[in-house]
Amino acid sequence: MKRVALVESGVSAPGKFVYQVYPPHGLMYLAAYLRQHRTEAEIKIIDLMIKREPESAILSELKNFRPELVGIHAMHFQAESMHRIARLVKDTFPVPVAVGGPYPSSEPERALRDPNIDLVVRGEGELTFLELFDRLDQGRDFSGLKGSAHRKDSELVFEPERELIPDLDQIPFPAWDLVDLKKFFDWKVLTQNDIRGRKELATIFTSRACPYGCIFCHNLFGKIFRARSPGNVISEIRMLSEKYGVREIHFIDDCFNFDLGRAKQILKLLIDSRLELKLAFPNGIRGDRLDPELVELMTKAGTYKINFGIESGSPRIQKMIRKGLDLELLRKNIELADRAGIFTHGFFMMGFPGETEADLQATIDFALSSKLHTAGFALLSPFPGTRVHELAEQMGKKVEFRPEDSSYSRLACNLTELSDQKLLQYHRRAHRAFYFRPAQVLKIFRAMPNKWMLPKIAWAHFRLKFL
Repeated sequence: MKRVALVESGVSAPGKFVYQVYPPHGLMYLAAYLRQHRTEAEIKIIDLMIKREPESAILSELKNFRPELVGIHAMHFQAESMHRIARLVKDTFPVPVAVGGPYPSSEPERALRDPNIDLVVRGEGELTFLELFDRLDQGRDFSGLKGSAHRKDSELVFEPERELIPDLDQIPFPAWDLVDLKKFFDWKVLTQNDIRGRKELATIFTSRACPYGCIFCHNLFGKIFRARSPGNVISEIRMLSEKYGVREIHFIDDCFNFDLGRAKQILKLLIDSRLELKLAFPNGIRGDRLDPELVELMTKAGTYKINFGIESGSPRIQKMIRKGLDLELLRKNIELADRAGIFTHGFFMMGFPGETEADLQATIDFALSSKLHTAGFALLSPFPGTRVHELAEQMGKKVEFRPEDSSYSRLACNLTELSDQKLLQYHRRAHRAFYFRPAQVLKIFRAMPNKWMLPKIAWAHFRLKFL
C-alpha cells in the first residue's frame, strides 16, 4: 500500500457561513509523520474548507489519485460533511475509511454508526495513523490498534488509549508542500484573527495541550503541556518565510504562554532573526500569565494582535468553570498590551451551568470597563467529551447538536438560571453595549492595521451572530 488521501471536511450545512479558515494542520502533521517513517507513501491532501465546494467536487481528484486509504478530519460543525465524504468514498472505492479530529474523537459511537466509516482515530493521531498504515499494508485487522475505535462482528470496540508523543521536536514540520498556501494569502479569506497586518500569513502550533481544567474544552491532546523547543519553532518560521514568502505568523496554540520563559525565548529568537514578521495570537493566550517583559518582547517581535480567553467577568463563574483567572490581574495585563499598541480582543461565553443575571451582567461590565478593542460573546456549546456536557446530562438537559449550533451564536442548550428568551436578551445586550459606543468605534478604527477591511469584518460578524 502506498497511496493515502487525507481530506479536510467542508461545511456541514449547505450555504452555511463559516468564519474560521486555516491550513489543515492535523492532516499536514499526519502526512509529514507518515512520510518520515514510510518514505514509499504517496500522500494527497484535499481541503474542502478552502475550496468552498461540495463534496462531489473532489471525486475526479480522488479517481485520478486512486487512494488505498482515505483519512477524513472533522470538527463538530463539519460532521455532516465528513459523513458525506465517507459515503462518496465508499460508493467509489473499496478502501478503508478512517476519521479523526474533535468530532469523531469525542463521539466515536456516533461516527461508527455510519457503515461507510471503518475506524476512528481518537485524539493525537500520528502514532495511530502510522500503525494503521502498517497494518493495512501487512493485511492485518484493527484488533489491538491503540488509540482507535472500530467495529468487530457488528460490535463497537474501543481500544486502549494511545500514549502521547513526549518530544514534539521529533515530529517533522507539517507537510506545507501538500497544500496551496497561497490560497490562504487571499484577503477574502477570513480567519479567527479577523484582521491581518499582511496577506502572506501562515499558522503555527508551538505546543500541544492546555494544563488548565476548563469544563468547556476538549481533551484532544491530553492535559500535559508539551512544547516544541524555541529553536525548532524558529526553524519552521524561517522555512515558511524563506520558502513560501510568509510575512505574518498566527500562533494557534491552546496555551502559548503557559511556560513564560519558553515564550520569551521564542520571541527573542524571532527578534534576532531579523525576519521582520507580523505576529498575532488568535486562539487566545492565558491572560494572567503575562508580564511587562513578555509584552515588550511581543511588540519588538512584531505582534499587533492578542486575543484573551476570558469567558466570564464573574469570580464565581471563573471558579465554577475551573478557569480560575485572576480578573484584576487580567484587567491590568489587557491595559498593558493596549499601552504597548497591541490590538486586543476578548473571548467571553454566556450560558454556563447555574449562571445568573448578576453573573452575566458582571461579564458585560468587565468587557465595558476593560481596555479591549473588540469582544465576542459566545453562547456556550456543551460539546460531547467535555465536562460541561456531562453536567448538562446530569441536569437532565437534552443536548442536540446541529451544524448551525457550532457558530456559538445560537442557543444549543440553556444551562443557566434564566429562560431562553432572557439569556438571548443578555447575549444581544452584550454586543450592543460594547459596540454601540462612539468612543469604542473610534478606538477600533484607529487601531486597525488595514482599515479598509473594517466594513467587511463588521458584516461578517453580523452574519455570524444574527443571521
